[in-house]
Amino acid sequence: MSLKDMLFHKKKEKAKESQEKTHSFVLGVLDTFQLLNTDDVVVTGRVKGTVCEGDAVYVSNPGEDKEQILLTVIMGIETSPNVPVKEASDCVVGLRLEKGKLHKIKKGTVLYSRDASAGEVHNAYISALGDAYVMKQNLELSEKDIEELSITDCAEIWRLFSWFHSKTAKTESEEAKQDNRRKIDVLGAALCKKILAADAIYCVYSKETGEPYLFSRTVDQKDGTYMCTPPDIMIFTDAYKTIMSAQFPEDRFEIKKIENGEAGDGIYNFFGSTFYLNGACGVGVLSEQTAIEAGMLVPAPDYSEVRPIEVPVTNPDLVRWMLLLGQLGEPKGEDAELIYKLYYRFMSKEMVKAKFLVPMQSEGEIPKGDENGKAVFKKDTSIQFPTMKGKYDKPAVYMFTDWKRLRMVYGTEWNGFIQPIEGMIEAFDCAINATEYVKAGCYVSAEMYEDMKKM
Repeated sequence: MSLKDMLFHKKKEKAKESQEKTHSFVLGVLDTFQLLNTDDVVVTGRVKGTVCEGDAVYVSNPGEDKEQILLTVIMGIETSPNVPVKEASDCVVGLRLEKGKLHKIKKGTVLYSRDASAGEVHNAYISALGDAYVMKQNLELSEKDIEELSITDCAEIWRLFSWFHSKTAKTESEEAKQDNRRKIDVLGAALCKKILAADAIYCVYSKETGEPYLFSRTVDQKDGTYMCTPPDIMIFTDAYKTIMSAQFPEDRFEIKKIENGEAGDGIYNFFGSTFYLNGACGVGVLSEQTAIEAGMLVPAPDYSEVRPIEVPVTNPDLVRWMLLLGQLGEPKGEDAELIYKLYYRFMSKEMVKAKFLVPMQSEGEIPKGDENGKAVFKKDTSIQFPTMKGKYDKPAVYMFTDWKRLRMVYGTEWNGFIQPIEGMIEAFDCAINATEYVKAGCYVSAEMYEDMKKM
């Protein structure tokens, strides 16, 4: 090869390297604009780093469960209307994206170079949601906005809006605060629909109780009394599975997938059980700051037209405190002991009011009860119910707060009769919800029950 050919070859390679050079940047999309007679799209946003015309860029929606990372090319750049440039750094830009209409590009979509980190992409996503929906729109959402938002988008926007207005609350008028509440209600209603229609969600479970973990805070009222915030469960989406799972140690927590199933009611039924059997008061979506009240997702069951004997046995107000105690375990330290005593006091108040299911098998015909469930058994009818060896040389009878717990231990060949502790405690101790999850239950002796009645 001649010297001339060598110099030409080197020049060609240098030009190729320059063309293939990737500029480092991320940009969260603040708005999109459709162009006539082309599949190209113009997006606006603040670029962090340097972007150049002709750059190949990745397109991602971090808030979508079925995220697809796509590739497109920047066909043009403007730093202000009708001011085209070849490159731009750390400023607000408009970018023309090749065949952008073929991608799902919306507010919150992130464009980035190959070397951008996952953290940079996520930060750009959060910043774009905050700038677009909180700072610019002040949470005034159009139907198109609501349609495009994912569950994760909604939760993050709610969190950002609440955080921003918590900083300005002291200077806001009462009218402004009510308007903000209205806006959150609109977003919350849209979020509920999206959650109930999702293919699946994830929920944080307690390994101690086998049930969704209940998140509650104990607040010092500064007058010698303490208050517990209504406990919520925590759910999140597949888009945030990695982020959220890292927050909950595997020795205490389990992440479970809740699927809607073919009938499309799996998530609805899950919430119904969690609210009206377990006593959860609502749902935190991604965080405790974005809390939806139980009734917004699943209305409380209405038994006003049902005969008393046909009303299912449930004790959500009791189970709530049993589960919170089970999660807490042995209290260690002054704060934990205070919380334990508070939970125990609330549990005791509900225990003495509760009616339980006692597993029962029978020989002979079981007569139907009257309006109040009372029945007279024939002489040849015998019933048996299971007992266990109690803690203090006194037999204990199994009692359950609802049919769900009873069926965790006893099959359909077992029936159940309704009984408060008061009618059993003189002859038997009571093992409440004695399932494989020991800490989700409670053992009540006669002495303990007397103390509970004094609470």
